[in-house]
Amino acid sequence: MTGFSIKKAARGAALTLALLAASIGFGDVAHAASLERDIDTILHEEGLTGAVWALVEPGSVTTASAGYANMADGTPLAPGSRVHIGSVTKTLLATGVLRLATEGKLDLDAPVARYMPNIRFDNPWSHETKVTVRHLLDHTSGIEDARLWQMFSLEVTPDTPLFSAFERSPEVLKVRFRPGTQLSYSNAGYALLGLLVETITGERYETYLDTHFLRPLGMKDSTFGYTAQYGGLGDIALAWGHYDEGKPAAAQPIMFRPAGQFTTTAADMATFAEFLMSDGRLGDEAFIAPEYMRARGIPHATNARWAGLAAGYGLGMNTHDRFGAVGKCHSGNVLGYRALFCIYPDENKAFFVSVNTDSETADYNRLFARVAEELNLKAATAPESDLPAADVSDWEGLYTLAPGRFEAFRYTDILTEFVEAKWQNGALVMTTASGKTRALRPVGDYLLSADDRTLTSHVLLRDDEDHPMISDGFRTYKKSSPAMVYGLRASLALGGAGLVWFLIWGVVALIRFGKAGFARPEGIALMGILSLLVPVPFYLNQSFMALGDMTAASISLCAVSIILPLSMLIAHTKVVQIKGRSKIETGHGFAAIAVVQASLILWYFDLLPLMLWR
Repeated sequence: MTGFSIKKAARGAALTLALLAASIGFGDVAHAASLERDIDTILHEEGLTGAVWALVEPGSVTTASAGYANMADGTPLAPGSRVHIGSVTKTLLATGVLRLATEGKLDLDAPVARYMPNIRFDNPWSHETKVTVRHLLDHTSGIEDARLWQMFSLEVTPDTPLFSAFERSPEVLKVRFRPGTQLSYSNAGYALLGLLVETITGERYETYLDTHFLRPLGMKDSTFGYTAQYGGLGDIALAWGHYDEGKPAAAQPIMFRPAGQFTTTAADMATFAEFLMSDGRLGDEAFIAPEYMRARGIPHATNARWAGLAAGYGLGMNTHDRFGAVGKCHSGNVLGYRALFCIYPDENKAFFVSVNTDSETADYNRLFARVAEELNLKAATAPESDLPAADVSDWEGLYTLAPGRFEAFRYTDILTEFVEAKWQNGALVMTTASGKTRALRPVGDYLLSADDRTLTSHVLLRDDEDHPMISDGFRTYKKSSPAMVYGLRASLALGGAGLVWFLIWGVVALIRFGKAGFARPEGIALMGILSLLVPVPFYLNQSFMALGDMTAASISLCAVSIILPLSMLIAHTKVVQIKGRSKIETGHGFAAIAVVQASLILWYFDLLPLMLWR
């Protein structure tokens, strides 16, 4: 009887445990299903094709997907589908470089010239501060991001030598600020790191890192090598990328492949996340030195860091103050894809998302925030407000990027990326060129914090010449002359007004005088304007990926960028030769001068003649 009671009790206990386990399992399944439904809704509302993601929590890894791998044929995106991750590649490449440093094959603080003497930086500070390996890793080398011909070219193949990205023009290695002092994101810097790996190992960086870095980590479905959706290097497991409205986007080789070429799965990225949150050991081996693991996302020695700003970039990751929590992250964008990878080492949690749509209108943060929400991250505590330094009024004024990521776009950066800083009601209010405002509250000394941040988000600085600067750890703004900024805007407006003038009066001349109107000042100017249409059919019939190549489209664009100001000079000369000019004819002269002055400004900023292949 007693034995029967014991057996009955044991069976009852087992049944209770089984039901409890089942209820927990059903709860997890329901929770996962809720996330998938939400992601499905977001994909639909934002016009995105599909997404694959991984959630890493203590003791568990979950991978899932939603949407389509190929919108054209309705192939569903599976949790195990392979995807591209764009600039998240930098986190993996940086870790590969740290592996070489751990092995003693390179010194992070050694000049790049020690390993690659054929790479010659145009560095005005070289006598005291040389560009080091760490500067490349941290985007603090001072070199620009990229040129159009380095980003958009159909002449590139998967086997194009990395050095070719730097031999066409020495200007791409111009150092624009003292190395190490501030951050300016640079794909070119990471292309140099890939070349560095090849120089040290004697192998292609893809082959070496696949073998000696990815395989030991167990990332068996990942590769630095080029992978496409079709052809000799095609993989049917690779999801197609897409543009807006589900237009397919096949993979293309890129010149800066160490900065953005990587194929992986959600499960492999979860494995990578778990490694990054460890002490860097694989078995009994220190695979990555602990000091490098701890330094992820921490700026090494920038001016903003010395001033107390926590946000910034270090060794392939940035300190990410989003979704109400502080993690170490990297985002990515490549042909047809957007991705985000974040780790939260203090909680042993992480997430990875790759969306196979590169949309100009979608709000990706909705999707990323929903995935992050699933981790139930601990909310960070925002810094308390404090009185600013006594002389903060010095930082009121107009600011421009110093420098911008792309040197070729310096002119447009000044016109569209300036901000105005003004102290209002105890906060520094930043107003952008588009009119958006953001209030930064003081948190002591020269540090400030935005309302949507839980860390100090900005710092007030001065450069070597004592000019006021404002930095958020990623971009630095320098106080500029309002006369310069608004003068450039006025110049552009006058040039545009001149073009409109000639469009109107040129057409009037043709109506009044027929073919003879082309010999008049306004007719000559009109021909110069109409010449701008010549490149249009060429561009409509070429891939945007050929934007940086020397093609019929780019050559004709260069030609008409010369023809336009020349036509204005000829028109002005014609006006001067007219005796007893009417008011309208005098207006032609002023309109021609307006266009010519704007052209001279563009020439000063190296935008005329417009040679996209340079």
